[in-house]
This record gives sequence, C-alpha cells and structure tokens, in this order.
Amino acid sequence: MPVAENLSSTPSTDVPPGAPPRRVLHPWLPWLAFGLVIGGLAPGAVGFATGVPWSAQSWWWCVGLPLLGTVPLMMRRFPWAARWLVFTSACLLGGALSDGWGRRPPSEEPRLLALTGTVAAVKWGGFSQGFLLLPDGVEAPTSYAPPRRVFVRASDAYGLMSGDRVVVRGLWQRGDRGDELKAVVVERLAMREDGPRGWAWNSLARLGDHRELGEALILGMGDPPEKLAFRQSGLLHILAVSGAHLAIAAGLGAWILRLLGLSWATRQIALGLLIIGYTWLTSGSPATQRALVMGLAIVAAGLLAREPHRLGAVSLAALALLLIDPGNAQDLGFQLSLAAVIGIVTLGTDLVRLRTLVLPLTPWPLDRPTWCGVLFTARTTLDGLAIGIAATLATMPIIAWNFGTVNPWSPLTTLLATPPTTVALWTGLPCVTLAGIWPDGPWEGLYVVIDASLAALVAVAEWSASLPAAMPTVGAPSPSTFLMWPLLFLPLKDGKDVVLRIIAGGLLLVAW
Repeated sequence: MPVAENLSSTPSTDVPPGAPPRRVLHPWLPWLAFGLVIGGLAPGAVGFATGVPWSAQSWWWCVGLPLLGTVPLMMRRFPWAARWLVFTSACLLGGALSDGWGRRPPSEEPRLLALTGTVAAVKWGGFSQGFLLLPDGVEAPTSYAPPRRVFVRASDAYGLMSGDRVVVRGLWQRGDRGDELKAVVVERLAMREDGPRGWAWNSLARLGDHRELGEALILGMGDPPEKLAFRQSGLLHILAVSGAHLAIAAGLGAWILRLLGLSWATRQIALGLLIIGYTWLTSGSPATQRALVMGLAIVAAGLLAREPHRLGAVSLAALALLLIDPGNAQDLGFQLSLAAVIGIVTLGTDLVRLRTLVLPLTPWPLDRPTWCGVLFTARTTLDGLAIGIAATLATMPIIAWNFGTVNPWSPLTTLLATPPTTVALWTGLPCVTLAGIWPDGPWEGLYVVIDASLAALVAVAEWSASLPAAMPTVGAPSPSTFLMWPLLFLPLKDGKDVVLRIIAGGLLLVAW
C-alpha cells in the first residue's frame, strides 16, 4: 500500500474485488515518542532554574498524568484532539523524567570528582589540551550518574591514546561547552590493545597515512588530523558513527548472509545479531543506539510479516532510548540523528516518489547493459540528492542553533562522500574481523583498498571545504522558525502539499 494512503484516513482502493474497503488508522506512537523528546530537551526549565527541582518535577507529573488519563475518553469522538493531548502530556512527562532522573548534579558548583571511563579522543593545541572522556563510573562525594562525556584538561597525558581506559581525579565544573574536569591525577588502567576491542585496534594499526581517520570512521573514536577539513566541508557527521554507518554495515551483512544460502528467517536473526555486535564495537553512542533499535524493530516487523509505518521504527527507537535514559534528548548526536532520519523518511521518501512519477529512468527489458548502468547511476544520484536535501533541511535549525553555521553544499558533498565511505566500511569491517581472527593472514589487499578509499574521502572533504560559502555564519533561528519548520515535512499527497511546502519555505527564509 502506498505510504500516502498510510497517512490518509480515506478508504484504501488497493483491495480485492468485492472486499470491503479498508481503513488505515493513524499511528499513535510518533505523538507519544516525539512528545517525550521535546519535553526532554528542556529539563529543569522550571525546577533547576528556581532551585527547587522536586517541586517542579511534581508539577510536571501532576499535570501530565491527568491529561494522559483523559485521552481514552476522547479517542472515539475527537481522535485528532486526543492525539494532540497525547503529545502535550508526553511533553510534560518528558520534562518530568529528565528533571528528576538523577544525571544532573544537585548544583552547578565545582566539586572534586574521580571518573573512570574510556578515552574517546586526545586533543592537543591552543587552550584545549587534554582528552575527551566517556565516563562509565563516578566516585564519592556525589551520587549522581556520570555525565555522557567530559573534556579533561590535562597537560601530562601525552601517552594516552583513543580507546585507553583511565581513571581521572580532579575538579569538575560546567563550562560553556559542557562538563569539564581539570585533572590532578590521570592513571591509565588498561591500554586499548588489552581491552575487549583490542583485536580491532590492532587490526587498524596496519593502515597507512590515514590510520587515525580509519579508526574514527570504523570504530567511532579518535581525533584525526583531517577533522578540520571535514568540519569546514560539512562532512563531520561522517566521522561520527551513527545510523548511516550501521545501515552500510547492515547492507554488507545482508549481502553476505544471502550468499551463504541461509533461510530468510535465519538471515533476519543473524542480521539483528550483527548490528548488535557493530553497536558494541563502536561503543554505542546515542545515535548508534537509536539506529540499533530502529534496525531491530525492522527485523522484528519482518519476522512477524508486518510492514511498519515509516515513522514507526524511528518513533519506537526514540521512545525506547528516552525511557532508558531521558537525558538522551539533550545529546546533540541523538538530536541530529533523529532529525535527519525524520527528514529522510518523510520529505526524502516523498521526493524520491515524486522523482519516480515524473522521471522514472527505468530501462526496458532489451536495453543494453551500458544504458541500464547509465539509468541506474542517474536514479541513484537523483535519489541521493533528494535524501541529502531532506536530511540537510531537517538538521539545519539544530546545527545553526548550536554552531551558528550552515552548509548549503551539504547534500552534494554528502553524495560525493558516500561511495568512498561505503567502500571503506565494506572493506574495513571484514578486514578488522579477519585480521582479528588471523592477525598474520593475507589481508594486504584489503588494507590497500581501505587506504585508497580513505584518501579519496579526504580529497572530497578538502575539495568541498574550498567551495564558495562552504560554512557561512548565520544567526540562531527564532522560536517562530522552529515552530514553522515541521511544515516542510508534511506528507506529500497532492499539489496542495507542494504549494504548502513552497509557502512554508519562503516564510522560513524571510523569518530567518
């Protein structure tokens, strides 16, 4: 059934002759999940600002729960009003969960802390000498959960490498860029080669000039010297392991499992285990966890012979991560990843469908293979641009709000960077696995391909960074712009929606 009918309340015409018309119900899960996300974005707007978090949290609960309890009374008579009520209640409950979850400290005053965790990236130069720590434990005198990441200022950590496990003792404080710790003592507990992912680090040590870039791309850790070019070209998201990386890895896994001749159900189960393993290999950032839950939801839907709604998997992923830890809503990687996926599954798929209707580019059965290849390349290029435009539009307000910049060339540069990224991952992941099992095996050919794809990726980033107006400085979007931005992602069903999007885009440009 077409997606447009999934989003419509009109009876479906795609039914057998003589069968009664079917109605597809509007989904409820996105209203609940995205309400929790928006509520979790601003925890403590009342409580921590006034110094009385528990009274604020009680207020959020006391209003949100009764509103949610009235939803069943309105479901039959006023379904759309009930959905907006679910959304409002979820916003209040998301704020209450984030407000009292215990991750934030009881006050913003500096305090002595001892943190244990993994070094994500070592940074040297300027006023940011130190390393980025992913804590997994915090010692007394506090009892709140450790922050997601802490920048540790330490001038004596030259021997540390990404992936090392350390304990840091020093003075914690909250700075403009998040949690910071001025280290007094830095003690390495284990080198990365001795950890559970040591086989992967040892495998990538055989790469050439772009070894650190390969580590960041495949394992999600490190601060490669090419990072500045990726930042200036708007390709920094390629170095942050997220749903795109997991999708590329899943595509490789599905192809290998099919070659092995496994049954369909066995392939689905094995694919679920593979994406779980890849998430563990990359230390499971919130963006990767979101993609993992989406992938498992799609696998489960396939095993149950169900076709999920295009917002169902992403809604389930957001809901699961927020219930596990509502503080995920404040993670920038989670926000960008969620917004990009929403843009792709709404505006992106609509643009691809529109391209299929207007310009099918489908070969005839007797067309020559060269012409079939030309048409395939044209379809892939146009669809890639459509998806890139959708993801860029969806993430643009968040990027502008946090960094004060946007990149108008992002859809084009992402399209050009996708082939070398895919080749690097499709050869890098098997190489890491094979070299981990047989370190002295004949894998030099794979390393040559990885090095070549990484060099091509760097060339794309450097060329993209030299384009005119690659990173223009823009002001933060206004609240009205944020409220109007979702109009760009309404379902595309007829000409009215196209006109609405054009009007919304023009108004957004004027307002911003």
